Amino acid sequence: MIKKLLATALALALVGTVALAQPAIDGAIADGEYANTLAHDSGAVLYWTVDGDTLYMGYTMEASGWSGVGWLTEQTNRKAGGDVLMFAIVDGEAIAYDAYQAAARGEPVLDEDEGGSNSLIEFAAVHEGGVWTVEFSRPLATGQETDVDIVAGEPMLFMLAHGNTMDIGRAHDRSNRGGAFYIEDFAF
Repeated sequence: MIKKLLATALALALVGTVALAQPAIDGAIADGEYANTLAHDSGAVLYWTVDGDTLYMGYTMEASGWSGVGWLTEQTNRKAGGDVLMFAIVDGEAIAYDAYQAAARGEPVLDEDEGGSNSLIEFAAVHEGGVWTVEFSRPLATGQETDVDIVAGEPMLFMLAHGNTMDIGRAHDRSNRGGAFYIEDFAF
């Protein structure tokens, strides 16, 4: 009886270890790879796992051009103050841009141009058939003024956007035309 209990406990511990494994940042999102999933009305699907002090996130989104996500702790003036990640294909290669939304309107500025640095630990992005599959990891708190710290379980405003070209300097369509979306009270 004790051997059966120990064997069951070991089996459950191994299953828990497999379920809590860090997602592979490889540009392919497998079923069950992330602890959390959210399907948005836009057709985008978000995936995330918080492990210690690191966020692992992935998403799929239809877009003919660049795609991006961002977050704010509170919205006081549109998207001003937002932490933004944008992904594009440049010369056949996926590129990640870590940016800060300094103004309520207009394009975000790269963290590197504002005294910060790219906070991504790792990323992989694939744009195929008009659909992005993006995965990345970043610290929850970077210590940079150009980044918005993430506190797991605390509600934030989450942003999704995409452009019609791979030029990140070209704005997304207006929100009411399907180029940008907000998710209120989103919690990692």
